[in-house]
Formats: sequence, structure tokens, C-alpha cells
Amino acid sequence: MKSTTAFLLAFLLSPVLSQAADLRTFDELRAQYQAYKDPTRLSYLYNRCAALQLNVSALLARKGESKGAKDFEALAQHYMVLSEANERDIDKKRGLKSKDLTKTVHRNVGVVSEVYSQRMKDNYRQRREYIVGDAQLESELSECNLPEAFKKKAIND
Repeated sequence: MKSTTAFLLAFLLSPVLSQAADLRTFDELRAQYQAYKDPTRLSYLYNRCAALQLNVSALLARKGESKGAKDFEALAQHYMVLSEANERDIDKKRGLKSKDLTKTVHRNVGVVSEVYSQRMKDNYRQRREYIVGDAQLESELSECNLPEAFKKKAIND
């Protein structure tokens, strides 16, 4: 009886635990960047914001809110440019020639976007809301909506 209960509990909690592992908080990533001075963490943060903005853009487009969708898409584009510039700086410091950075950034954003998309679908299935009620997504969206403040906090935190 106990083993059945434990199995059921593990089965029910596994999506929650895997979801948490997929998207570490921005604060955790910034701390990692500061501790290791790993410039790729900065690109990843930019990619996360781009992916989140693209998901919000898609939601708004589906709701027929084209102006809002375009605004979020433009912001996503801005974050992809920041990521690309950061990757170019990394390559320059390493003495490497930057190659196909746009494709690389788009691919990386696409991977993260899928994680956000799945999380938002799960949220909707559970709460009938894509973002509202998910404290981490609410916080990240709020931060990502202010790109200059986000960049400054990411670099100087």
C-alpha cells in the first residue's frame, strides 16, 4: 500500500519537478554568471527573454491582438540582437571567427521557446491561465519587458 502511494505521489509530482528543472530562475542564472564570469550565461538570459516574448506574442496573435503581438515580437528581436552581439564578443575574445550567429541564436531561442510553450500549456490546462498564477513566469515577463534594466541587472548584479 505504501509503495503504491509513493509511486502515485512521485508520478503526480514528476511534471512539477521536471518543470522546475527546465527553467531555472533568472536570479540563479545571474548568480552563476557572476560566480563564474561565464559570458554564455548572459546569452542564455537574453535567449530566455526572447523566447518568452515570442510566446506572449503568439498568444496575443491568437487572441487577435495584432498590435500587442507585434510589440512583443519586436522586443524578442531586440533580445536576439543582444544575444548575437554577446556571442560575437565571446568569439572575439577567444580569437574565433563568428559564423552563422543569427542561425545559432534563432535555434537556441527556439529550444527555450518550446520549454516555455509547454509550461504555458500546462499552466492553462491546470489553471485556465497561461502566465497568471505562475510566479516565475510573471516575474520573468516583468523583467523582460524592460530590456535596458534587464541587461544592466544581468551584467552588474
